[in-house]
Amino acid sequence: MNYEELLVYLDLDTPDEFEYFEAMADLVECEEYIEQEAVEELFRGADGSMIAELLEDYFEDIMNGLPDDSGEIYSLLDQIKLCLEGLIMNSETDQDIRRFTSEFCRFRSWYSEESEVEITSEDDDSEEIMCIRDAITCARMEGLGGEKHRYDFRTALDYEIDGYTMSFAELATAEEDENDGMIVFNPDEDEEYV
Repeated sequence: MNYEELLVYLDLDTPDEFEYFEAMADLVECEEYIEQEAVEELFRGADGSMIAELLEDYFEDIMNGLPDDSGEIYSLLDQIKLCLEGLIMNSETDQDIRRFTSEFCRFRSWYSEESEVEITSEDDDSEEIMCIRDAITCARMEGLGGEKHRYDFRTALDYEIDGYTMSFAELATAEEDENDGMIVFNPDEDEEYV
């Protein structure tokens, strides 16, 4: 899929219209091949802070869809989200946009194609391998009364995070924004502190 086809697929006339959750979800979850150059051109014309906001909303949605006992994959997805948000929020040059796009496309391929989650039916112990995207869809179907499964995300954890790290100032700003201007420390209730 080239740039023009991508805009049609996302129902956009111009990249600056890339501002809705559905567009981000469609971009990440598209089953067709999309040229990386097309994604880069889209991101170059879109608003960086809007892309970061859409990433935040999208990751929150998929992480909320994870089945219970998915701590490791939840943490990995959270790290990927922080990496992508940091990259786009600090993109000032074409090279920065190219780096962000490369990381985004790598995440997209892993999430929707390459990752492997072992899913076992609780009814007959039959096993199936799915990508993370499809495993989350399956878990959501369970919430609607679908068949129950056990999920093993261990084989999907092999994902190397980009070397970008957010500075303390960026993390503090993000924490303040999330908590109405206050940095909040909220330890787990079951931990004891002396």
